[in-house]
Amino acid sequence: MKKILAVLLALSFVTVCFAACGSKTEEPTTEATTIEDVTEEVVTEEASTEDVSAEDVTAEPVSGEDATEETSEEETTEAAKGLNSTDAEEIVAYYNAARKATEGHAPAGKQTMTLAALDGGSGLVGNIVSAFEGIAKSALEKNSTSTDYIPAHDHDDVKASDVRNAKATSDGKYTTITFDVVEQSAGASTKGGDGSVGRAIGVLDGIDSALKELSGVTVSDGIQNIKLTYKNAKVTAKIDESTGRIVGGTWQYRVDINVSSITIKIGILSATLKGVYGAVDYKVVI
Repeated sequence: MKKILAVLLALSFVTVCFAACGSKTEEPTTEATTIEDVTEEVVTEEASTEDVSAEDVTAEPVSGEDATEETSEEETTEAAKGLNSTDAEEIVAYYNAARKATEGHAPAGKQTMTLAALDGGSGLVGNIVSAFEGIAKSALEKNSTSTDYIPAHDHDDVKASDVRNAKATSDGKYTTITFDVVEQSAGASTKGGDGSVGRAIGVLDGIDSALKELSGVTVSDGIQNIKLTYKNAKVTAKIDESTGRIVGGTWQYRVDINVSSITIKIGILSATLKGVYGAVDYKVVI
C-alpha cells in the first residue's frame, strides 16, 4: 500500500526538480534524473508485468471425497455452514471466521493499482506534474503484483459498525457474501489495520514509511498536510461451506490523496507543492 503514495509523490518531486533546473531539452543529460530512474526506485523488482486474470489465479475449490480427506474436524470452523442473511453482525462474524480459517490456505490472486486522477495543483510545477499522468499510470501498473493471502488477514476482525450494508446467499455448496465498508479518512500516523477500511481490506501503513521509498528525497515540512480518504470500499467473498474457507473474491476501494501544501528537497533543490491531488483504484482479486 505504501507504493501508492510513493509513486504519486515521486512523480511530483521529479517534475519539481525539472522545473527548478529549467530543463527544456527533450533528452536529459547524464546527470539528470529521469522519470524512469525515480519510478524504478518505488516499483518493486518482483512486480509481475504479465496480465493475470481472475480465472488464471483462482484456486479450484475442494469438493466431494477430496474435501472429506483433506479437511479435519479441527480445521472446520463455525463458518463451515451455509448462510442466507442481510444482518450485518451475523455476516461479519461469518466472514471473520472464514478469513481465519483461510489463513495459510489462501488461493493465488493479484492486486492491481490504477491511477484514477492526477492534478499537480497550482502554478508551473502543478502543470508539469499533471502532464505526467501517463507515466504515473504505468508506474502503478508495474506495482500490480501477485498475492497469496486474504487482504487484512492479519488485522483485527471487521466490526458490524464498519459495514454500511451486507448480504449473504448460499447455494448449498458455497456462500457468497458482499458488504460495503464505511468510508475512512487517514493522516500521517494511521496504521495499515486502523479504521473500517483498514480492518476490512488494509490501508497505507503510515505516510512516513511511504516517503522512505523515495531515495534522495526528503520532506522538510507539510507531512501533516497529506490526507487520504478511502471510499467506495467493498468486499465480496465466496466461501466453501464444507471447509469454511474463502476460495475467491474481490476487495476494492478508491483512495483520494490530497496534499494542501508540502515542501520537499532533492539534493540542494527545494520546492513547495500546493493543492496536489491524486486518486488510485485499488483491487485484489482471487
